[in-house]
Amino acid sequence: MRNLCPLCLLMALLLSVTTAFSQASISAGLSYGSFNYDISGTKYTGDGGVLNLDGKLSPAITYNLSISDGKFDDVVLNNSEGSITYTVFPNIGIDFMGSQIKLATVQETDTSLGISYNLYAPSFGIKLFAGSDINNYGKFYTYGTKLNLGVSQGSSLTISYKTEDRKQKATTMDARFNYDLTSNIGLNLGYKSTETKNAAGTAIVLKGNTTYAGITYKF
Repeated sequence: MRNLCPLCLLMALLLSVTTAFSQASISAGLSYGSFNYDISGTKYTGDGGVLNLDGKLSPAITYNLSISDGKFDDVVLNNSEGSITYTVFPNIGIDFMGSQIKLATVQETDTSLGISYNLYAPSFGIKLFAGSDINNYGKFYTYGTKLNLGVSQGSSLTISYKTEDRKQKATTMDARFNYDLTSNIGLNLGYKSTETKNAAGTAIVLKGNTTYAGITYKF
């Protein structure tokens, strides 16, 4: 894979810091991805890799990171998203969020700081979050929800929906299904759709999806 994105620094930090916390945990997924995108009528179809990292640095700090990296002929795709949540009250967290998408003429980066409401049960979890762009605080916003469902013993479904109101308004929907094959190894299936519009929100600049399948390992 090629030079991925600044969020890779976040991944490296998480991997190194995880080893320093006795209560830390990580679930790492590596998958093969098929990409299909359309930029103003020009279609791009290719493949590449998808990396997912989820876990805890401590009972109060959780994180997730997703990186898609592929190639369409001579055009490189990179779509990365990540967040760290620090729980300050039983259900309230402070969120640091980052995202980046690069494909042909579309290049957008967003880094936000905000809050989230988190509700967890043995087989159910929901997160509602909202934040504002760090470099343009109060001008561009990020908001959405994330739902975790325990489908059955040893399997789970995660669905997230996020809108980033910025120079090119971006909306993403991500669905992931994980099935435990052993106590440490699982099957990872996912689908992600992405759509960006112009600043006025009247014309679609980019629209497409990523479908992926691979293996997860729990440390």
